[in-house]
Amino acid sequence: MLTGEEYINICALRSRGLSIAAIAHLLGRDRKTVSSYLSGKRTVGVRSSGRDEFERFVPYCRRRLQDDAHLQASTLFAELIDLGYGGGYSTFTRALRTRQLRPRCPLCQRPPRTRPGRPDNAEEVEFRWFVLSDPPADWGSTHVCVLVGRLTRSQRWSAALTEQIDLGHLVESVDWILRQFGGTGWRWRFDRAQPIHCPGGGKLTAALGKVAKHYGVVADLSPPRPDADHEAIGQALVLWWQTIGADTSLLEAQESLGRLPRLMDARRAAASGGHDGYTVPAEAVLLDLPHDPYPAKISVARAVSANGMVSYRGNVYAVPRHLHGHTVEVRRRLGDPLLTIATPRGRVIVQHSLAPDGASLSVIGRRNGISLERPIPAPRPACHSKMYTPPSAEALAAARALRQDACQEDGLEPGRQAGASPGRPGRSWRGVLDRIRKERPGATNSSVQRR
Repeated sequence: MLTGEEYINICALRSRGLSIAAIAHLLGRDRKTVSSYLSGKRTVGVRSSGRDEFERFVPYCRRRLQDDAHLQASTLFAELIDLGYGGGYSTFTRALRTRQLRPRCPLCQRPPRTRPGRPDNAEEVEFRWFVLSDPPADWGSTHVCVLVGRLTRSQRWSAALTEQIDLGHLVESVDWILRQFGGTGWRWRFDRAQPIHCPGGGKLTAALGKVAKHYGVVADLSPPRPDADHEAIGQALVLWWQTIGADTSLLEAQESLGRLPRLMDARRAAASGGHDGYTVPAEAVLLDLPHDPYPAKISVARAVSANGMVSYRGNVYAVPRHLHGHTVEVRRRLGDPLLTIATPRGRVIVQHSLAPDGASLSVIGRRNGISLERPIPAPRPACHSKMYTPPSAEALAAARALRQDACQEDGLEPGRQAGASPGRPGRSWRGVLDRIRKERPGATNSSVQRR
């Protein structure tokens, strides 16, 4: 706010023909302040209503940020300084945030993470492990694990055979059970098996959280509770395991295990005669499953036989004969039609096409150069966030309009700024950098991209 004496001096200097810029330089005032008092926009002795100086630069900033969403604020601030902006760097950045002028880049933004909600009458799935010993010799393992999944509302259940309890076999068994159900519940409940929870923390592992996110569900740990249905399922599994003969293949065992839940429901219905408290299981409300299973890695150890073959899930795969008696690792990824045999240290020996489980096939032919035959995924469009984008035609037009308005206020010729010589801007980059350093300590020259 100007005093009465300053206003008299401004009017006297203006009557002598001095420009607004010259008057502001002599009195040490801002030229926009001098111009507002001479034009009658402000009155002596009355404080300003707080007109936002940044308002007239909004169209230019919006256009520049729409052209390049990653344009650094220091670069845009330097451009506004050349256009006559007199505010500070912190005021400028605050104006950008409050007006939300910077749009989101469609190439690099991530979709928001939302926790799946519970639909009406939705199912929950409870998973529990059972371990069975002494499997048939041609299965290639010393014990067999059974993962049982049960729907809490409809009481339907299914089970999957697997060799060991680890994350890869867990994901494979869960996917197989859910596809038998025809969908998944909105929540998974697990017991405290090793690949599921973090020892000592009581929380789920990060890997299992990624699996649950892939299927769009919520995974939790549930403490073991005495349940008559689980006990009945465990007893049925023991009786079923006694019926497995030494010549039963893995595929036949899995098929007979898949018939066990239906057989138990039929026997319960026949024993109750349709009454005595027995109720028909309700129809399950399930969520859709993804097209492909979660790409978990499965790895098991195998011994090479005398004829140079490795047994895996009812099939044998050929390896060099000189590896007789050595232990190798059979590796594969869910959803991948390839199987890799490697040394315990990870060196790949051979790759084969994956045969169906329990097909009793001998896979001898080797597949070389398989990685070249796999489909190459479509490249994701790159976001050039580190590249400087020059002003577009619309931004240059907005800049010319700002310069013309400034020249009309100062009474200068078009194309000339106050205190600037022909061909030179009014303020240099060095002055802008010094101004940024004063308001933001620690800034360096690397924080500003040169045009």
